[in-house]
Amino acid sequence: MGNDTIDQTDRRILAALSPDGRRPYRDIARDLGVSEGTIRQRVGRMIDRGLIRIAAVGSPLNLGFEAVALVLIQVKPGAIDAVAKKLADIPHVRFVGTTFGSADISIQTIHPTTQDLYAFISNELPQMMDGAIIRTETFQLTNVMKSSWTWDDWW
Repeated sequence: MGNDTIDQTDRRILAALSPDGRRPYRDIARDLGVSEGTIRQRVGRMIDRGLIRIAAVGSPLNLGFEAVALVLIQVKPGAIDAVAKKLADIPHVRFVGTTFGSADISIQTIHPTTQDLYAFISNELPQMMDGAIIRTETFQLTNVMKSSWTWDDWW
């Protein structure tokens, strides 16, 4: 879905909600010069269409998780979709995306300890994927300098 799936008013609503998803619709309506009902209807439509989701976004490193990692995964030809779907079902895997280049799949995974991350990458992951994984490359985050969810910055 590209930018053409929402109009300028939707973009302005999304930008207004991104710093605080609990912001009252009446405040957004006042700032945008539209009715509160318009805001409610448009937010509901974007949620129903799967364009947005209102959620609390925590900082794993600040919440006590020792191991937050980005993992690049190369799989056997024809196995990308099946492996990506299995990865998406793992609770501590926060993000799964297919990619072009030397990796087929990119994930973000969160673990209480570095030992838990090691066990996941070296033992659990290969066993769960029935030999479909050719190679992984893991980047453990040590510090997050920016994690932007403010849509106003991107339009």
